[in-house]
Amino acid sequence: MLFRFAAHCGIPAKRVFCAAVLMAAASILFTGCLTEKDSKETTAEDTHLVLGTVARIQARGTEKAARMAVEEAYDLLSDMDTNPDRTAILEMEAAAGSGEWTKIPAELYEMLSLAQAISRRSDGAFDVTMGTLTTLWSEARTRGEPPTEAEIREARTHVGYQYLELREGNMDGVPIYEGRLMKPGMQIDRGGLIKGYALDEILEHWDGAHLKGALADLGASSMLGIGTNSEGEPWQVGIRNPRGTSSVDMLLVMPLSNEVLSASGDDERCFMYEGKRYHHLIDPRTGYPADTGLASVTVILPLSTDSPAWEGHAGILSDMLSTAIFVLGPEKGRALLSDFPTALVILIGPDGKVIGGR
Repeated sequence: MLFRFAAHCGIPAKRVFCAAVLMAAASILFTGCLTEKDSKETTAEDTHLVLGTVARIQARGTEKAARMAVEEAYDLLSDMDTNPDRTAILEMEAAAGSGEWTKIPAELYEMLSLAQAISRRSDGAFDVTMGTLTTLWSEARTRGEPPTEAEIREARTHVGYQYLELREGNMDGVPIYEGRLMKPGMQIDRGGLIKGYALDEILEHWDGAHLKGALADLGASSMLGIGTNSEGEPWQVGIRNPRGTSSVDMLLVMPLSNEVLSASGDDERCFMYEGKRYHHLIDPRTGYPADTGLASVTVILPLSTDSPAWEGHAGILSDMLSTAIFVLGPEKGRALLSDFPTALVILIGPDGKVIGGR
C-alpha cells in the first residue's frame, strides 16, 4: 500500500503497480535503459564498485555532456569512498568526553546537522552516533553469532545523538565549523546516510549539465532519477519481495522521475542464528535489530520541496527516513512522515506482502 500525505505535493497522483521481472540481484532494480535516440543524443554509462556497493550511472544528452556527467559522478563517489571526513571524525572521537571542540569540514558539518534533525524528530530511532553498536553487530555478523547482552549494554553507553554538539562561526570572515562528542567512547556512523548524501552531491554536480535524463543507482537501495528514459517515460523501478525465492521476485514496478528513492530491508547483511534472523538495522535505543513488523521500507521523495531546510537534501532525507521508519514501525513511522507530506512510502511486512496504513 502506498501512503501519500498531500494532494498538492507535486508527485503525479496516479501510480501504476504491476508485477514485473527485472534483471539484477539487488532489492530494488531499474529498467528503461537509455539508448542512442538520434545523432544529437547519446548515452554514457558505466559501472564501478564504490561505497561498498556496485554503482551504475547512466546519463543521456550530447556526447560531451553525457560523458562528463558520468565521469563527474564517479569522481565524486570515489572521493567519498576514500572518506575525506575520516580524519575529522577520528579527531572528534579521540576527544570524546573531553569537552574539546574539533574543527570539521563544512560538508561533514552539514551532514551531521541534517542527521541531528532526523534524530530529534524520530526520538533517536535514527542516530548518527551509534558507531559502537554498528561495529559490535558487524563483528557478530562475521562470526555468525549475536553479541552478548552485556556487550550490547556496554556499547549503548556510548550512543546518544543528544551528546553530539555542533557549532559554526567565522574567523576573519572565513566560516569555521566545529563538533564535539560529550561522552567518552562515542563513535560516528555514516552508514545510514552516506549513499543518500552522495545522491544529493551528484545532483548538484549535474545541475546545468543540460541532460535529457539520468539515473544513478547506488547498489539499488539508493537511487536518483532525473528526466526520462529514451522513450520519454519515467524510469521504472522494481520493488523486490524481501522474502522472495529469487532476485527477480517483484512486488511492484513504479515510476521514478525527478525523485530519489531509498530502501531499508532486513534481507541485507543478515545472518541466522538458532533459527532467528539478525539483520543490520539496529535500534539505537535497545541495541538489538529492530523488530517492528516490517521487512522492508522504501521512501520516495521529489527533488523539490517547500522546506528551505531540506532543499537540495532529498537524498539524505530519504535515506534517513527509510531507516527511521523501519526502526519505528508502521504506526510511529507514519507519525514521523506527517512532517514530510511529499513522502511516498512502501511498507512490506515479514510475509513479503505490502502492508499498510493511514
